[in-house]
Amino acid sequence: MKSPTYTELLNTTLAIYADHGSLEAYHYITKHAAETEGLQAQIYNFRYSLAAASGLADLALNIMKEAVIERQYWYSWEYLQEDEDLDPLRKYPEFLDMLRICKEREKRAKAEAKPELKVIAKASSERQRRNLVITLHGDQENNEITEKYWNSITSNTYSLALPQSSQVEFSDGYSWHNAEKGMAELQQHYQQVISIEDYESIIVGGFSAGAGIVLKALLNGQVEADGFILASPWLSEIETWKNKFALLKEKGIKGYIICGDQDSDCLEHAEKLIDLLTADSIPHQFHKIPHVDHDYPKDFGVHLTDALTYLTEA
Repeated sequence: MKSPTYTELLNTTLAIYADHGSLEAYHYITKHAAETEGLQAQIYNFRYSLAAASGLADLALNIMKEAVIERQYWYSWEYLQEDEDLDPLRKYPEFLDMLRICKEREKRAKAEAKPELKVIAKASSERQRRNLVITLHGDQENNEITEKYWNSITSNTYSLALPQSSQVEFSDGYSWHNAEKGMAELQQHYQQVISIEDYESIIVGGFSAGAGIVLKALLNGQVEADGFILASPWLSEIETWKNKFALLKEKGIKGYIICGDQDSDCLEHAEKLIDLLTADSIPHQFHKIPHVDHDYPKDFGVHLTDALTYLTEA
């Protein structure tokens, strides 16, 4: 049986927790933890929280020690204070020590946090203009995760730019909770990348909350593009944006949207977006993927190729 993706692992664990309880969820994520590529800090967090919620305090403390002491991970002090699953651990001095360590690391990490940009560009002929794809990670993710899904497009004709948020939530986990700050960072990265060379076409994209930042930046005119690719878009404020979509039509910007038919978080947002694009006669394609939750479809690379063909054709 194929190992779950990182997002699939977390989603399934949460579903098992809701339907069957913390102990069964703990066993599931522990079974697949070592074989799943992704944010190990978050996987550890799920494991010790679920163990604690299951009444396995000693096990939970040992897992947390491995994460915080041995692997040097840190977690939000506010989260550690408020998560009810961790209540059984609060009487242990070891837990309080790790809480203090995380608070110190969090303070240092946030003081040093800055927006990051990774650009993947293969050699190309000087006579051949390249195309550019800029894409944003989702909440509590990073560029390493995003690159694995989007790097199939890198070639001598396509460059991939990966902006990473400065809003760090825990070890290696970054978010876009401050949308204004996120859009300003995207705009800064956009200007930096387009100053490198003259691109034939520019496509912007993102997953989940990153998709929301991309779309809002387009509607505000903070970035320019020929098209956009949104995967499982988190668009909680979309009702407040509906008067801005005429700008996309005016600039000839096309859209390509992907969302799982079981995505309880974002399917409603995606369908509302399609209604608005349709109402303003903005060219777009919408692919509702069967049997997919809040995640990339397994054939996302195929969709990327299809999207780039559609968005860049005359």
